[in-house]
Amino acid sequence: MSTTTTFEISLAEEADYSSQPPAPSTKLDDVQGQVNEVKVILKDNINKVLERGERLDDLMDKTDDLQATADTFQRTSTKVARKYWWKNTKMMIIIGVIVLIIVILIILFATNVI
Repeated sequence: MSTTTTFEISLAEEADYSSQPPAPSTKLDDVQGQVNEVKVILKDNINKVLERGERLDDLMDKTDDLQATADTFQRTSTKVARKYWWKNTKMMIIIGVIVLIIVILIILFATNVI
């Protein structure tokens, strides 16, 4: 064989090889692709868990603040309730004394003592 024929055969083989569709992917490539997909899903899941943890921390902080506010509200409302109970009681006593004085005056006028 001459070098020209060998070259022509090599060139023909290369032309045939390059015109053929690529060989189907091997099992290793398939597995690597699946592994890459799983890695992406895992990263997304980890990010979601971290975000959920941050939201839970924020929720716990808000819960603590709400509990403190509720305690303050309860103390304040108890003080206000006591204040108005005493105010109401004093008013009832004053009204009772005034009614008693009026009744005594009526009795005194009726008996002509005054």
